Amino acid sequence: MNYLFACILASAVALPAAAQKAPAKPRAKTEPGPAFTLTCTGRTSGSALQKLYCETRDLTLPAPPTGTPLVVDARLNGTVTVRSWAGPTVRVRARVQGRAASEATAKALAASVRISTQNNTLRAARPHEALDGWEVSYEVLVPSQTDLTLRSINGHLAVENVRGTLRCESTAGNLSFSGVGGDVRGKTTAGSLSLTLTGAAWEGPGLDVSTANGSISWQLPAVYAATIMARTVQGRVQAELNTRRKSVLPHNLVATLGKGGAQLRAATVTGNVTVRQAPGTTETLPATEPGK
Repeated sequence: MNYLFACILASAVALPAAAQKAPAKPRAKTEPGPAFTLTCTGRTSGSALQKLYCETRDLTLPAPPTGTPLVVDARLNGTVTVRSWAGPTVRVRARVQGRAASEATAKALAASVRISTQNNTLRAARPHEALDGWEVSYEVLVPSQTDLTLRSINGHLAVENVRGTLRCESTAGNLSFSGVGGDVRGKTTAGSLSLTLTGAAWEGPGLDVSTANGSISWQLPAVYAATIMARTVQGRVQAELNTRRKSVLPHNLVATLGKGGAQLRAATVTGNVTVRQAPGTTETLPATEPGK
């Protein structure tokens, strides 16, 4: 009897120990990446007669195949910021806002907004296509080599560290490009242009951006290779460049940096143009052979 009791007791002690030694179930892996910066924090209504409701929605979708652009349509008042990340998918944070006379109505308005991702296109809509009282802004993380088509009416468009065939168009919003490359074209009517180039040279066919009523601010690293051209009709051009191979006139700039290369163009009608290269040694003119 004592032997039987001892066996039962030993089994009872051994079971928890065995359970502790059992291998743990693997946790689902999550793709590491930069945190989203788009939030509802600090959002307030623009009118004392209106209440604002704001919410964010996170989405993940496959990266578009090579040669197919990811299209982001921000409609009337939305903004779009696209940044590169190391993952293979497209991560999206959408900030949805509704404005109405009461908070309940504003919340219902935002809840009725549907975001579609069909055909590699991000687009928000409401029943009957009503545009008043709501807006959706996007922060998008994409692989560094991704083609993009971005559209907005009043919202700003920004692209950071993405290379590909990039097409950006807004009516009244600003355009901002930082660390981009490839075949880049952008146009806005009433917004400004901000260009920040990185690396040692432009990678890809070139850059062609324009605005009608905005200014242009262009920043370049101390050492860079490209041919840059800037012009304005009614404004003025100011340039600080580390090269003597340049022509700076009140309304036009043409300069060859380093060994030259891709043509980078920026134009405005009424705005001023400022082009600055980080301080460095001024390039000397290339030596010419005797008799030439």
